[in-house]
Amino acid sequence: MRSMICILPIKSNGGGCLMRSEWIRSGVIVGLLSSAFLFSACSTTPSSQVNDASDSGFTSLWNAYGDCKSTSDLAKATTSLDQLRSAGRLGQGKDEFILPLPNKLAHLVSTPTSRVAVDIEAMTSACALHTGELAFTQGYLDVARELFVSIIRLHEGQNSYYAVRAKTLLAKLEQGLTVSFNAR
Repeated sequence: MRSMICILPIKSNGGGCLMRSEWIRSGVIVGLLSSAFLFSACSTTPSSQVNDASDSGFTSLWNAYGDCKSTSDLAKATTSLDQLRSAGRLGQGKDEFILPLPNKLAHLVSTPTSRVAVDIEAMTSACALHTGELAFTQGYLDVARELFVSIIRLHEGQNSYYAVRAKTLLAKLEQGLTVSFNAR
């Protein structure tokens, strides 16, 4: 006679019991289904809409900067410069983060940092320098002067590359005007 090892009693089977091989088989099936569910939940990626929203801002800024620096068309450079300037103005408003908390807790919360991985001010300055140089070489001296002065004002009190370069180009522009007025 063969002996049966009763693992789990089964009431629906008339008082019989679940044999070891059946118990192992049902355990394996439950384990496989649980693993499949776990792995499918872990392998799904988060919605790309969140990433696309943050990337679109960065991508549009980077494209505007690239378009500005690569073009020789003053109108296109000015359009890209305007786009970078407006992004810089929008970024300044984000520093005023307000979280409605009781006064006892408000001092414990810091302002969230900006998630943009580029220096918009530097990109705007570089684009303004390039646009100013284009305006200067194409004879739009008032536009060039305005751009160079705006860079100098933006970097006032700093000895940055952009301020030094704008001062150099502004001096060259003023020297050119003096020579052209004296030639007449």
